[in-house]
Amino acid sequence: MRTFILMSFITMFLVMTVLSAPAALDPNMILYFSFDEQLDGKMVEDLTGGGNDGKLKLGAKIANEPAEIYKGTGALKIFNNISAQFRVDEFDQMNKYGDNTYTFWLYIYGVRNDPCCANGSVVEKGNVIGQAHKGHAPAIWITDPGQSLVYKFGDQGAIGIDAVGPGGKGQKFKLKQWYHIAGVKQGGSLTIYIDGKEEARYKVARDFVQGKGHLRIGATNIRSASFAMDEFELYDRPLTEKEVELDAKGLLLSVEPQRKLTTTWGHLKTGR
Repeated sequence: MRTFILMSFITMFLVMTVLSAPAALDPNMILYFSFDEQLDGKMVEDLTGGGNDGKLKLGAKIANEPAEIYKGTGALKIFNNISAQFRVDEFDQMNKYGDNTYTFWLYIYGVRNDPCCANGSVVEKGNVIGQAHKGHAPAIWITDPGQSLVYKFGDQGAIGIDAVGPGGKGQKFKLKQWYHIAGVKQGGSLTIYIDGKEEARYKVARDFVQGKGHLRIGATNIRSASFAMDEFELYDRPLTEKEVELDAKGLLLSVEPQRKLTTTWGHLKTGR
């Protein structure tokens, strides 16, 4: 009996020690914005601790209206200005990635009418306004009309005949509703998940040179769509299907800050 009690105590001690110890940050997560932590009126903290903080430009702002926030105390809002953007300056790890994963929560108000294009820009890596396209890995747009996502990857044109929405290709998003979006490139395949479910898969270039260039959310060379975004993550590796499912449920990240302006976040390995 005494041995059983002792073993139970040791087991409980070990469990509590493991649970209380901070987990290691996934080294392949290279950007994370909760849009809750602002350094000042124009800067938003990169919570990976990598120091690649984002800049609010040309009317982009942090919203705190409850309907426009998925999680936490704020969300990025791109609205009423077709040039509004949130920009992350280029850095070495982002310029060199091949396989990668983008995840974010998206809330669509509508699409901007633009004589040049039938799409409104959401996310783009590598493009510089007024200059030649560089990279496009990926470019993510919303169709007008239709409210579906269009992806472009590498030097390819828009991928697939149909844009993709909840329920698959050619389907539409409802306006003013939150959706979890994940795009996972692995080798020659790009898989689009919506709310944790695979909705489309496309063939893409297996190898390409990412190249230099900023990451922009909002306006690029194409005018911005009108939307809110929350919990943006960028990995330089493909997430697994299980990890995407966990991320859509808010379970992939353990978001307990070590201090108010945190640089250390836990990453749960449940889906690995």
